[in-house]
Amino acid sequence: MQLTEHSIIAPGRMDGAVAWILMASAMAAVFVVVESEARTCYFGPPPEPDPDHPDDWMKQVMREVRARCPGPGRRQPTPAATAECFEPLGMEDRTIPDDHITASSVLVHIDYPGCCKPEKGRLNSGGLWKPSSSADSWIEVNLAKITVVSGVITKSRPPSIGWVTEYKVAYKKEPASEYEHVTDANGNVKVFMGNTDHDTPVTNMFGESVVATVVRIEPSEWHVQVRLQLELLGCRRD
Repeated sequence: MQLTEHSIIAPGRMDGAVAWILMASAMAAVFVVVESEARTCYFGPPPEPDPDHPDDWMKQVMREVRARCPGPGRRQPTPAATAECFEPLGMEDRTIPDDHITASSVLVHIDYPGCCKPEKGRLNSGGLWKPSSSADSWIEVNLAKITVVSGVITKSRPPSIGWVTEYKVAYKKEPASEYEHVTDANGNVKVFMGNTDHDTPVTNMFGESVVATVVRIEPSEWHVQVRLQLELLGCRRD
């Protein structure tokens, strides 16, 4: 059975009881299609109908179906890929301890000892993580327990002359797991667009959130040199 927007007759185009009966039938058809083709991909009640704007209601229903019922062959998003799962995970507010933040290397600055450690890579920390070599550099956050991660905020800091312009995100599902990368819709490693200056934060949300205990940011392109602050977005699994 193929369902299109035109398969639903919205209330308001015919009289009273007939319209609502047809609407109920249409919704039943929606759930039949959803259950038969994608199993439990549609959760919760349908949107509340608005009798004054029947066309809007119809479009909203179809948006819900398309959003929650991906086509054949597409990976189901984790339960995290929802609007409520983009909370800061503890870099900026220091919920994540310093010793849970590590990096490929650290620049040793004679005049400012300790200026550039991985823990200085917290968003709005007043400092920066600075690797001794930008090539093949990375900064990693140990989340300590299984966490849903759905995005990253990156930033540099004035008066630094460096920032990350592109990066990849690797993660481990368990501490002993192999690293995997966040991918795009085609299954290719996703390259995220980073910063264009030293003081404007840039937020990137994943197309599908991931479940991870460890997250690693891997700069792939940069302006002058890698200089970075970051925050991870998602929600904890209590």
